[in-house]
Amino acid sequence: MLPLQRKQALIAYLADRGAATLKELSDRFGVSEMTVRRDLNELEQENRIRRSHGGAVYLKPEQEIGQDEPEMTAKQAINRDVKDRLAAYAAQKFVRSGDTVVLENGTTVSRMAERLGHLEQLTLLTNGIDTLSRFRPYATDKRAIISCGGMLRDISGTFVGSVAEEFFSRYHADTLFLSALGYTPETGFTDPNLMDTQVKKNMIRSANKVVMLLDSSKIGKRYFSPVATLADIHVFVTDSGLQQEDRERIEESGVELHIV
Repeated sequence: MLPLQRKQALIAYLADRGAATLKELSDRFGVSEMTVRRDLNELEQENRIRRSHGGAVYLKPEQEIGQDEPEMTAKQAINRDVKDRLAAYAAQKFVRSGDTVVLENGTTVSRMAERLGHLEQLTLLTNGIDTLSRFRPYATDKRAIISCGGMLRDISGTFVGSVAEEFFSRYHADTLFLSALGYTPETGFTDPNLMDTQVKKNMIRSANKVVMLLDSSKIGKRYFSPVATLADIHVFVTDSGLQQEDRERIEESGVELHIV
């Protein structure tokens, strides 16, 4: 089991039982108590657990913080019209023939794939099953799509793990189109799963420009694992539901804000 997988499993185990000892966790996951202790120290820094003598206690998050990851079908159904509008705008505004782009598998970003078929030449990189299937009807020798390998997370439809991370470290893209499940000024953009966010961080490093697509309903929500901060992105595309206070903060950061 990879370290990131083990940390996710530790959280799930503690959430189910409320608390556990170091020995119990060591036996359960087949690693040394020293390894468990290191994982728990990291999880405590992330405010997911509290260390206790000889073990750990799960900290139940507030309802608006650290929510469970929704199923893909549920995510697809939320704010569909807004997501379609943001995707159409980003495809028209920020992609040109001849570009190399990265599209992750968020339910807003993946919709862009269907709006790129008119371009004469394009190279599209992704780690997402939905993005791949949406672009497949338009793929030709000049409109190429390259998908990474890795371990498939069924709930997100994404390939994750070291193979996926290394894939994106090999390439340079003109633009990355990215999304997340939550954003707060204090924590930035966040997602529920560490393995997904590790891949996204490699995507960010591979791109010359990062365009964040986020419908305003996600603003104010915070999940487990950080994806990026405002300093990591260049363009923020959202809808008119954005509050004035958030708008001012984003504009003051120097990020190019587009309200669609």
